[in-house]
Amino acid sequence: MIITIDGQQFPLPDEIAAQDDLLKAALAPFVPWIVNARIERTEKDGATVVNVVKRADWKGCTLTEVTLVSEVEGNSAVIAALIASPDEMNPAVALWQQLQARTDLNDPAVVLAFEPTLHQAIEQGERDIAAVQQALARLAECAPAPATRIPLGF
Repeated sequence: MIITIDGQQFPLPDEIAAQDDLLKAALAPFVPWIVNARIERTEKDGATVVNVVKRADWKGCTLTEVTLVSEVEGNSAVIAALIASPDEMNPAVALWQQLQARTDLNDPAVVLAFEPTLHQAIEQGERDIAAVQQALARLAECAPAPATRIPLGF
């Protein structure tokens, strides 16, 4: 059979090209994206032509793989904590969005009424920024470690 990848054609034995899993296994060392590829077979001039088309897909692992890996490696508490963590916005940004929607900010009384909220938002925002900077510093101090497996799609 004739295999077409990115416009290039080359022959491959019929017994390999006839089955998707064998074809993908044979091409995997040379075509890193073969896992997500779409394989189309057509007849042309009495011969079967196999067209391998690159398909954009997510890189990394699926949620099921994350769950399985985390349970195996004992990280299920970490994954659970990340999933359970609150989805929140920096209070200074939230206040800015709220103020952008207001049309009466020309009134000094309205602006003064926001002063306590403004100070709270600034303080909380500074605490959030400090927490992020601390997390980044801790991550920078971590020693690199090799992966234990190859993520799906790489």
